[in-house]
Order: sequence, then C-alpha cells, then structure tokens
Amino acid sequence: MLERAFRDMPDRVATLPRNDRGFPIPYFAEEVNGVRDFRVVSASRMAHAVRNELCWVCGGRLGKYKAFVIGPMCGINRTISDPPSHRDCAIFSARNCPFLSSPLARRRETGLPDAAQEAPGFGLKRNPGAVGVWVTLDYRPFRAPSGNQGILFRIGDPTEVLWFASGEPADRFAVVESVRTGLPSLIELAEAQGDGAIKALAACIDDFEKYLPEARL
Repeated sequence: MLERAFRDMPDRVATLPRNDRGFPIPYFAEEVNGVRDFRVVSASRMAHAVRNELCWVCGGRLGKYKAFVIGPMCGINRTISDPPSHRDCAIFSARNCPFLSSPLARRRETGLPDAAQEAPGFGLKRNPGAVGVWVTLDYRPFRAPSGNQGILFRIGDPTEVLWFASGEPADRFAVVESVRTGLPSLIELAEAQGDGAIKALAACIDDFEKYLPEARL
C-alpha cells in the first residue's frame, strides 16, 4: 500500500482503513469483488447512515451541525444525492478527494459493476471545479422524482459555506465560473418543466449569490 500523507486529517478519518493508493476508505464505499470502491455507493450504508444520523465519510455519529459537500448547482437548487457529514470530514473530502480537489479530473467509469446505479435525480456528470462545504442545521430526505430510484436530500439555509478549488480556499472567480458552466443544464431542466420552474430557478439563482465568496481586492 502506498504511504500517503494528508493535511488537516480529522482523527475520525485517520482511523479509517486505507486503499492501495493510500486514501482513507469512506464509510459509504461499497465492496466490489472484495475491494471497497469509492465510486460505488452502498445502498445499505446509505440507509443505515440516514436512519441513524451517521457521517457519510467516517461513519461516526453526527452532531447538531450537518455538512454537505456540494457543487454550486446543488447550492442553487438546494438538492443533493449524498447525506451529510461532520464539518471537518466534509472539509477534508473537499480538499483531498482526488476528484473534487482536481478540477480537470474526470470520473472513471470503467470496471464499474453492472449493479452500480446512477445517483438519483438529475445529477450533472461533470467536475464542478469549485466545491462547497454547506453547513446547516436542517435537511430532509425525499423520494427522487418519478422514474428515478433512491432518495435525495433537501438542504436548509446554511450557517456557513466554505468554498474550495484544487484543494485550496476558492476565490469568487472560481465559484462564479463553475456557476456559469453548470447553469445551462439547470436552465434546460427548468425549461422542460415550464414557466413556473423557470421563475423558481431564477429566484434560487438570486438567493444563491449571497453565498459566493467575497471578491478579493
């Protein structure tokens, strides 16, 4: 196994087993052919985490605050397919996950088992470039729209939002650029649902602006 050092690793993450590349294996990873695969979410662990309010990364009990690792589009529509984590576990993931911390990275889909399911809802298959840690007191699970399997999570107003790009705190430009490149897909979905959805999306975009990082002088 490759020995790999990480900065700012929470103690609860440090106790997780490592894969052959030296990365901590998150709680949610399913076992595929005897190996825990980060790309495959365990349905049973999902249900157990939601039912018992467990951290999606380390599997420990959550406290008052719930943190979601989101792309800007999830911040706009307040919907995500992954349940919450501890704040420090979410920050660690945003800064160290090979996919989230590398804006040019692409998801590897080769070798996925046939049983691996798409995330519920209408997920965007892209690397957002900038990712946020959305900390909130409130969220609720709900069934994915008709024709989709699984559950989604509606995230409440944040107590704080922290933005990262390339493993470092993100500036306003990085987040705005992610919004610019992701919005066409959300607009297309809203247009397919009619004028009400378009107006609702416009209101969500306006509301989201206050959660952008401040411009640096």
